[in-house]
Amino acid sequence: MAKYDGLLLVPATDPNFLSGIGDLENCDLAAMLGEMKLLEEKGEHHKGRIKAVENELASRGEVPVPKRGRKAKTGENSREIVAMDKFQADIETAERLYGDGMPYDRDRLEDSAKFYLAQTAQALFESGKIFLRLKAHEGHGGFMESLARIGIPQSTANYSMAVVLKFGPNSQALGNLGTTKIQMLTVLDEPDIKALVEDGAAGNLTMDSVSKMTTRELQAALREERKKRDEDRKTQDKAIFMKEKKISELEAQLRYQEPPTQEQLAAVSLEPLKKKLFEHVLSVQFYLDEAVKVVVQAQKVEGATFPQLQEWAQTHYEQLAPIGELFEELDQALNNCGPDRPDSNGM
Repeated sequence: MAKYDGLLLVPATDPNFLSGIGDLENCDLAAMLGEMKLLEEKGEHHKGRIKAVENELASRGEVPVPKRGRKAKTGENSREIVAMDKFQADIETAERLYGDGMPYDRDRLEDSAKFYLAQTAQALFESGKIFLRLKAHEGHGGFMESLARIGIPQSTANYSMAVVLKFGPNSQALGNLGTTKIQMLTVLDEPDIKALVEDGAAGNLTMDSVSKMTTRELQAALREERKKRDEDRKTQDKAIFMKEKKISELEAQLRYQEPPTQEQLAAVSLEPLKKKLFEHVLSVQFYLDEAVKVVVQAQKVEGATFPQLQEWAQTHYEQLAPIGELFEELDQALNNCGPDRPDSNGM
């Protein structure tokens, strides 16, 4: 059993995955990369993990193994050029995104990391930005030495960096949650994190409810949210699969008819359009359902008065007018659906 076997089942966005590949030797990382590429070619999905492993190898000055069918660069000079270009690009990116206006100084950043690690949620973001800069400048080996001098395990640094990469460099919206809850929220998908930070709600989770939950309650809520999203995704995938199956059946029927009638050809052309219409309607239904849930959550806010909720509800009410008009337009189009061409009846 290879050392990396368990990591093939861990999402690339999970901090445990980043920590796991960080602990592997270069030879194990290279073997893992090769196996994932073979699995990807067989239909399994490893793109995120492949990218993470390639980035880890590059940060150590190693050139990732190229995909089959491409010619690899040979010679020490070409390897060194690629590694140095990647090294410089990582430094420039780290300074642009996470710099504090001061020149890079390893000792100063290590002292700053020790200070911020003693603080609350802000520390998670500040130390994460520091670790990203240290790793970009020092490479894997130097970065591990810095962590040893600071006195923290690599998994802690990986969590801090993952929080910054997931939520962005600033922590104002999450400042009252505490480090444990912020780390737990990193399991959410990127769109959900963006909605939670920018809009204050993602699905059944709101920033207010998260702040009031215990860590055990938040863990259960996250598990329930992931379960609901998985069920919704499976339902939609099943519906799409049935539509695609119907298209395949119609195409198979046409292959055995010589020649196909104009009406049969039209039926084949209409099926993908029906699928597209179904997907759009399903998406609208889902997001309107989510909007209703947000209103219900607002009504449960403790201390909120009727006038206050009325004002809150009317803030963007005028933006709902086009929705009703679009629904009427869609309803009319469906009721009056007919051939749109010069030779149609009714011209």
